[in-house]
Amino acid sequence: MVESRLTQPVGTLEPKAERVAFHNARRLGSHVLMTNETGEHAVLSQKDYGRYLAGKIADDDPLAKELVSKEFFRHQLDFQNMAELSAAKNLLEWKGPSVHTVVVTLRCNFKCLYCHASVVDPTRVDKDMSVETAKKTVDLIFESRNPTLMIEFQGGEPLLNWPVIKFIVGYARKKNAQAKRILNFGLISNFSLLEDQHIEFAAQNGVSFCTSLDGPSGVHNKNRVYLGGNTHAQVVANLKKIQDRRKAGLKLDAPNAICTVTRASLPFHREIVDQLVELGIERVQLGPLDPVGFARKSWPQIGITSAEFVEFYAKSLDYLIALNRKGVKAYEKMALIFLIRILEGGHWRFPNADAVCRLAYNHDGSVYTGEDARLLANEGDPFFRIGDVSTSSLPDLLDHPTVRASLFASNLASQPQCSQCAYNPYCSVLPVYNYETQGSLWGQMPSNGWCEKMMGIFDVLFERLQDPASRTVLESWLEYKNR
Repeated sequence: MVESRLTQPVGTLEPKAERVAFHNARRLGSHVLMTNETGEHAVLSQKDYGRYLAGKIADDDPLAKELVSKEFFRHQLDFQNMAELSAAKNLLEWKGPSVHTVVVTLRCNFKCLYCHASVVDPTRVDKDMSVETAKKTVDLIFESRNPTLMIEFQGGEPLLNWPVIKFIVGYARKKNAQAKRILNFGLISNFSLLEDQHIEFAAQNGVSFCTSLDGPSGVHNKNRVYLGGNTHAQVVANLKKIQDRRKAGLKLDAPNAICTVTRASLPFHREIVDQLVELGIERVQLGPLDPVGFARKSWPQIGITSAEFVEFYAKSLDYLIALNRKGVKAYEKMALIFLIRILEGGHWRFPNADAVCRLAYNHDGSVYTGEDARLLANEGDPFFRIGDVSTSSLPDLLDHPTVRASLFASNLASQPQCSQCAYNPYCSVLPVYNYETQGSLWGQMPSNGWCEKMMGIFDVLFERLQDPASRTVLESWLEYKNR
């Protein structure tokens, strides 16, 4: 076991049983980070941590008030508070899946280096979702009792099956007139086919846009190959068009853009952030590339190590913080998700749990535990297929053996190394990633690339939180959580 990476023991003192509550610890520079199962954390000097383990922090010690409030004193635990936090963390008030990814077509006019094997030629209309399948998909989505439903359109390029998108939006809104949920729609598109009619429809029906923008033109066009022309120029032009329409008064959500970080991205962290900021995009989303699906086949060409991603991420985060201190309004999405878990003990929109919090519906009506699982099936491995919209009810899907196994693997208490990790309250396990890269749902955390990335990112965030100027910026990002 790579013990130094997973737990980094910080001392050998025996804890004083009557005062020291259960916790995990990790060395953080010259200090020690402590966390517990309620999601609370404290950062102590090495000396103070030694005093804590020895039971020498008395009730009237200046540190005692913080440690008591955060459930680190065994003899003063607030069990009601702990029970409420545990219930929220373990989804005891769970109402059903909230995020529903609907793949309306496998057709696409791009040949992106990291996903094009999962799509087909634009002429293959047999790979479009039919209206009949779309209707059954929406009916199944509304079986969820979750008060908030997000229907997210993906592909392929979803605009190639625009009539079905319009049908789903209209039919879902009709059902919601009686169901009265908070209903949201998102459209993930490469923007090559975006027209004014799509923008107008989105504004009238509350559909938000998201696209891919992988960096400067040289990087973007290399990753996202488009035989019809300069994809970077088209994406930028359409992002500007949407922003201009919003400035002119069109009621439309701000567009989002995802940067998938590949080997070609590494020298350009400033340019990537600058480009998004200059386009008026507040949500900077730096997506790690994982060796799943077609990306696994093209990994020698575009892949990066976990350490390389963490270094890139740290540079990008520091640059964003510096821009914020100059008055720029922008945040990084993954950082916000984790900051909400770290600073507020909550989840942004939904916790990271396949099937119980999100489902994916393929063009043919087959249902999967999530979008990565659906992509894996398109590569020829349907292991995570749990049913279909024609014959399955939501209870059928959620009772599927693969869902149960995935949930067990996702529970960090089931992972020996994760249960001892200081980042346990904030992290997650990805069964599909484990299955694809290590051959089992559980994976092997000491050599797991996702684990290594998460450990590195949490190190970066907690280190920045110790710097007062950086912490002020990071705390200000919490205002974006409801947008």
